Amino acid sequence: MIGDVLQLIELGGPVVVALLVLSVLGLTVFLFKLVQYLAYSQARLRSAELLVDAWIGGRETSHGPGNPYERLLATAMGWLDEGVAPERVRDELTRQGQMMVARVNSLNGFVELVAYLAPLGGLLGTVLGMIDVFQGLAHAGGSGPQTGALAGGIWEALLTTVVGLCVAIPFALMHALLEARAMRIRAHMENQLSRLFTADLYRSA
Repeated sequence: MIGDVLQLIELGGPVVVALLVLSVLGLTVFLFKLVQYLAYSQARLRSAELLVDAWIGGRETSHGPGNPYERLLATAMGWLDEGVAPERVRDELTRQGQMMVARVNSLNGFVELVAYLAPLGGLLGTVLGMIDVFQGLAHAGGSGPQTGALAGGIWEALLTTVVGLCVAIPFALMHALLEARAMRIRAHMENQLSRLFTADLYRSA
């Protein structure tokens, strides 16, 4: 395995090295985001929803430390129970909610950037390789026996494009997964925060 990677680097040159480094960084960010999203797992989102249900139903709301989302909801409930004007609570929750959404979305753009840059980097490597091949043929002069060298040079040049695509495709899927998860978290947060300010509708229903 290591030998194959070293051979790939030898054939592809600096562009392949850059693509491999970029893929390692992107994978690290992706794994970090997965760990971060554990704080917003389906079970924990459901726990936050039950917390709002209990408050709307007038039942005692007991909760542990929870995640930042649950703590935000608990703080809002406390302010509303203390009689703080709903408008002031809404403004503060909007501010804190925007900061929380920004943290949820943070670094997702880097994974998307890897998906965009990888094929471009592969194409750059191919173009540079083709230039090198034709420069070598021009200096050597002649034809006929040069056909094999031309084919081999083009094969090596196209290798960087393949590497770029092999990096870009999985990272495009990774970014789509992260974005889908972030959208579900945002939608759930907006829904539960809205329920806090329409609690009278639920209580009178």
